[in-house]
Order: sequence, then C-alpha cells, then structure tokens
Amino acid sequence: MFPEVGEAGNRPLSRMDAALLGYQRKNPAAPVTVAYLLRAEGRCDLAAARTAVAERARRFPALTHRVRHSAGSAAWPVWTADPRLDAAARVREHRVHGGAEGRRAFVERWCRAVLPPDAPPWEICLLRGGDPESTWVLFRASHVWLDGTALHLALTMLFGDGDATAGAPPRWSRAGRVSPRAKAAAFGRLLGWMPPTGGLDALARPSSGRGRTCWATTDVERLRALGRAYGGTVNDVFLVALSGALDGWSRPSAGRRPVRALMPVGVRRPDERAALGNFVVGARVELPLGVASPWRRFEAVRRQTSRYRGDADVAAGERWWFEKIPTRLGPASVASGMDPGRVTVTTSNLGTLPGPLALAGHPFTEALPVPVLLPGQRLFVILGGLSPTASLGVTADANVPGAAALPRRWLAELAALEHAAGLPTIPEQTAARVYEAADLAAGPASLS
Repeated sequence: MFPEVGEAGNRPLSRMDAALLGYQRKNPAAPVTVAYLLRAEGRCDLAAARTAVAERARRFPALTHRVRHSAGSAAWPVWTADPRLDAAARVREHRVHGGAEGRRAFVERWCRAVLPPDAPPWEICLLRGGDPESTWVLFRASHVWLDGTALHLALTMLFGDGDATAGAPPRWSRAGRVSPRAKAAAFGRLLGWMPPTGGLDALARPSSGRGRTCWATTDVERLRALGRAYGGTVNDVFLVALSGALDGWSRPSAGRRPVRALMPVGVRRPDERAALGNFVVGARVELPLGVASPWRRFEAVRRQTSRYRGDADVAAGERWWFEKIPTRLGPASVASGMDPGRVTVTTSNLGTLPGPLALAGHPFTEALPVPVLLPGQRLFVILGGLSPTASLGVTADANVPGAAALPRRWLAELAALEHAAGLPTIPEQTAARVYEAADLAAGPASLS
C-alpha cells in the first residue's frame, strides 16, 4: 500500500516538486503535464468508471492529494489528502469526431491545458466515437505531482490488479547517504551542462507552441534481446536507435558541436520507492550521430549512462547538489533543462507498466505515452507502454517538418541493430505498429 507521511496523510513537496511548481507559476500557460493514452476492451460506462475511480481513491488516499500552503510565507508546501474528491469532476467523457486523427487532435489539444495543483491534479477522459470495439482513455496529470515512476504508480493505483508498489522498480532506489566520490563526480557532470548543444536543421524553425504526436509499438523482449547482444540496457537501446533515427532524418546544423539529449534519471531513496512526486535529476547525453558502427554507438552511449548505475551513483550526487541550491533558483534549473541551446531533444524511458490494468472491468490492451512539450522544446521522445509491449511516443512542434517519420525510422534502426548483431529480424508487420499522422508521415527530401 502507499505509505503516507505526516498527519492526515500530508507529505511535503520534494525539492523537484517545488521547483516544478515554481516553474508552473512563473509560466502559468505552460502545460507542465504527463499523460498516457490507453485502450480498453469494449465500451466502458461513464457511471461505472466513476464508481471504480472513487473506490480506488478511497483505497489510495494519495490519489486525492492537492497542494496546500501552511500559514506563513516561509512554510514549505505539502501534499494533503482531500477526502471530498469528486469522481464526476475527475472522470468525464468527450465525443471525438474524425476517427484516429480526431482522437489524436483531441489528445494534443487537451494536454496543452494546465492542471492546477490546488485541486487533485489529474483527470481521466473517456473518448467516444470512431472505435465501437474499444474505449480510448486519456489520463493526464500535473508533472508537479508525478515524475515518470510516479506516473506508472498512479496508473497502477487507479487501474492495477494488486499491490500498487509493483510499478516502482527497486533498481531505481538509491541509498540515502552520498559518498564524497559521488559528490565530486556529480559536480563534474553538472559542469558538463555549460557547453551548448549542437542542432539539427529540422528543428531550426521557430516554435509554433503546438505539438504533433505519433507513436510506434514493438515487443519489449525485442529491446531486451538487443541490450543483451550489445552489452547494454533497454535504455541504451532506446537512445542508440533514436540516434540512428535522427541521423537519417535531419542534417546537423552548422558547427561541430555534439547533439545532446536530456535524459531524466531516477534518484529515489528506499523510503521513497512507492511515493508519488518527483525524484529525478536531468542528465545530458551526447548522441552518437554520424557514427556508422552500431558497436561504437553503443559504447558511446553506455560510457555515459553507466555513470548513473552501480557504485559510482552520480545521480545521487547530483540530487545532493540540487538540494543545496536556494529554493528560489529551482524554477530556473527546470527552465535550463528545456533550453534548446543546451538540449536538442528531450527523452524519457518510463519502462513498461506491469499490468494487468483495467477500468470498471474493461482490461487495457494498449498504453501509449504522450510527450507534452514545454516552452522552448522542439522534440520530446518517450519510451513506455504496457508489458509485454513497448510504446514509443514522439511529440514535435507543429513547425518541425517530417517528424511523424521518426517512429518508423526508430523501428528501422532496431531492425538494423538486430541484423548487425546476428539476431533474427522480425518482420515489421508482426514486430511493430506505427501510428502516424497522414499529413506528416513523409519527411521532406531536403531532410532525408
């Protein structure tokens, strides 16, 4: 069960929660949002869905949390349970026209709306129309409340069949004490944020403020097999394949600076493993664009990501430094992670939801992560899904040409990596599925 902290289930905001809250208040129109689009079998009745969600909220009071400020300007804000949670306000249905494209357009539009954290900052939308055999469900929540791990925890609390803590992998827990070596290594990594990133021609256009989203799915075991073949992790496979996809999609901008990606890294301590909230730091990873050998590309990525695993535990050191900066500078540190001069593409590997998941007796068969752009971001790529399927979500600014080609290119890179490693290449029609917008599917020749 979810561990509550303090009286009446109150829990202080983490330092990253507070930084994101400060960023949201400085940018009140910015959609600081995390989201999933899920497909359930059959037609789910609205009243039954609200009853099921209300029962889960009683079972898991963390689902009723909202931000409360204690008396006094210096008091630290807390997450406090709201026993008056109204399931009718949290679960609604929406009529969507235009089939899959109408559903995509609704998701893109709806995820741009801000969720204020002074009420339970999440909602469930039942999307009606275009698919009589299924119910598509949009879950979105404030990023102030949930990081990627907590997003899976919240979904498991709402829809899971068993212990909600099953969504919190123990490998993401870290010791509370930080060694001097980890602090020194982390300081060196933080200094690595100073050099600017290289760019891509496809991302050079001005931002429109609107995102376009597309997806691809494949078997998660396929990614694990590639990781074993190349001596890496699923996260390494994700980043190497993304590097290859970007390499074939766009020319680099003028200059020889490496293209850098933002990669969130979990820094949960053992007592935070099953807590909602934000316990992450942002790492920059140089993507091996222009490197022909897949083995060299894996080595380049692994050399960087391995610093965040094992005894080095650089991420714990980075959390230690982050918690030493004045609270008023937290929003600026969040904004720096979105700066296109520092990161070219934002990435996130959520892992896969363990399942089974269901809403009012209707099992979910698919889960597509929805990347939501913040001001300044041009491209955001997330790996998530519902086991045994891994789902890649790509959101690009609407002014980015040919972005819907990226999921298919990412799948093609997986096949190329399998071929180079001598693994059996699964035919695309059985290994993967691509959801792409018809008007964005083909990349322009100038960028191919």
